[in-house]
Amino acid sequence: MKPDENDWIDRVLKGDPAAYENLVKRYQARLVAFLWNLLGSGDDARDAAQDIFIQAYTRLGQFDRSRGFKSWLFAIAYHFGIDLLRRKRRFRRFWQREAASADPVQVPAGPIEESPIWQPALRKVTPQERSALALKYNEGWESAEIAMALGCTESTVRVHLLNARRKLKRELAAAGFSTGLNKPNPEEVS
Repeated sequence: MKPDENDWIDRVLKGDPAAYENLVKRYQARLVAFLWNLLGSGDDARDAAQDIFIQAYTRLGQFDRSRGFKSWLFAIAYHFGIDLLRRKRRFRRFWQREAASADPVQVPAGPIEESPIWQPALRKVTPQERSALALKYNEGWESAEIAMALGCTESTVRVHLLNARRKLKRELAAAGFSTGLNKPNPEEVS
């Protein structure tokens, strides 16, 4: 952990909540980007990030400094995001049942996707795979860090990354985009 982070955490634990702003400023943009990849919505990501920073603040006394604040924060975000996706999925199933029994004229149109290219492809990737991709390519994390945040082994992280890349290539190729699908990828071979 960075020395200034230890100082900020010490100050917060001693009763100075303003010191927490430094941690929020350092990780807010990266956390929102990670959540956006996981949740598929910028609005949901920003809302979730606020909730996660509040959770981290209230749990700061339980923080294990040997893990590093960034890993701990992103682990909270990952679990929060997965729970949010589960709740949304249950609501979506309920809405679909209700919509199926409603008058077709009254059924509202589906949600507007934020990216016409990526959103359909990303729906084929599991939340765990999306999280691994976001932490690897957006945050530059190594497999060990990702494994700690996702609560799995490094080999599971590598499987998530491999499966996600394959699914995305397949979906983008099906949509007519050149992906180099026929060329072997050295990362997939190793």
